[in-house]
Amino acid sequence: MPILDVDGLIFTFPATWQASKFDEWSFYRHHFLTLRNNLQAVDILAISPQQVAFMVEVKDYRHPQAVKPSALAETIVNKVLCTLAALLPARLHINTPVEEQKLSMSVLKCQRLHVIVHIEQPTAHQPRVDLADLKQKLKTRLRAIDAHPKVVSIAKPLGMAWQVT
Repeated sequence: MPILDVDGLIFTFPATWQASKFDEWSFYRHHFLTLRNNLQAVDILAISPQQVAFMVEVKDYRHPQAVKPSALAETIVNKVLCTLAALLPARLHINTPVEEQKLSMSVLKCQRLHVIVHIEQPTAHQPRVDLADLKQKLKTRLRAIDAHPKVVSIAKPLGMAWQVT
């Protein structure tokens, strides 16, 4: 059962799933990031047994270092696009670790792709992300990739197959 720690949030995926912290991949860190400035990646790549790929971006606004809410939609779009751009060369690069090659190959063979944004918000007295506005911006900007991105949280998992604590 894949268990991933992303900024203190623990993602537990079903045993039949594949999941990895993409932004920590060796290929991404040592090869892809050297191509140019401003490349970013989603936090998690996950694949269900039904060959559905999930790109999961995690934002915890309970910590003051989080991206400003006004720039969040563009940041997520950039991360999704950069991650997609990295998957093919990750699969083909001969120095890519085998597990990264296998997962990139699995993602590239998937039948569907979903973008999920997991956001935890502060309880009070700090700027909050307008989740409906974020979702609408993502639907508009990512419609060619995922026409129905989801914005979820621990309190509102919206039927995701994994658990977050």
